[in-house]
Amino acid sequence: MMIIWCVVALAALGGLYFAIRARATRGGEHPEISSEVGAELIRRADQQNQWALRGDPRGVYGVEGAELMRSLSPAPNVDTELDKDSAYPRTAGIACTPEDLATLLAKKLPCWRWAAFVSVLVQRRAELQSRLHDNQLGYAAPSGERAPGGSEVGRFVLDHMDELLTLVSQVESFMLTPAFVGVFGEPGDEASADADGILHAANRLMDYHERFLGLAERCRGLAAPCRYAGLLRDLAHLMDAPLAGYRQFINEFVERVGEMPAMLHYACGTVELDPVLLHIEADDKLLERISKQLNHISAD
Repeated sequence: MMIIWCVVALAALGGLYFAIRARATRGGEHPEISSEVGAELIRRADQQNQWALRGDPRGVYGVEGAELMRSLSPAPNVDTELDKDSAYPRTAGIACTPEDLATLLAKKLPCWRWAAFVSVLVQRRAELQSRLHDNQLGYAAPSGERAPGGSEVGRFVLDHMDELLTLVSQVESFMLTPAFVGVFGEPGDEASADADGILHAANRLMDYHERFLGLAERCRGLAAPCRYAGLLRDLAHLMDAPLAGYRQFINEFVERVGEMPAMLHYACGTVELDPVLLHIEADDKLLERISKQLNHISAD
């Protein structure tokens, strides 16, 4: 029995800021749904449909509703009826240390290529955990950069938004290259996967993650007049979007690898699962606030 699934990148940030800024400057016109917003609505509907097909309660009740349903009617504890160690086939699990990863690659149990890939992501994220916690708390050490006036603040915001869009585009292009897809080998033949290539690709993907984190830290570490605190706070929240996307991507990947033993046990024939998405999503209202504040600065 084969399980086929893949990893893809979906970048929803590029161009959205400029579309919103253009609408904001027209003033008085009835706002229309941009193509980016329409695409996002389609993506969310498709994701909910995929959840429903997989039997995930989020597909029926939504994210918050699924949490409520679990609290009212918790899932049965099948461990008491079925001994996983004896009934489920052995598959590769997440390796949290380099030594465990070396063992994983040596044994190459079923699903090893996916486990190896996400193991690198988990280990690299663990190395940054202190910085990630600081960023979630809104803390950043002073970077040494200063913006004494409105024009300097405006230029800083635009430059860093442009850098963010460039990084998002680079990640999307990177994950859609034939070389990235190729390291995982043929869908039904794990022996065709390139172990070294998988580790290399995973590390490069996390290099981008670290660059996103550095960008967020620089935005929080800028010294500027307090009247621009709201704009810089919104900018920092925008810089958190890729980090949130990575967090969801890694967590879902870990969950998927954990499902493999049960999937191999119960499924029959070839099972094609929906892909795990790295989705970077910018909040429309946040982008609109940034746009309005930039317009105020340019009007001063």
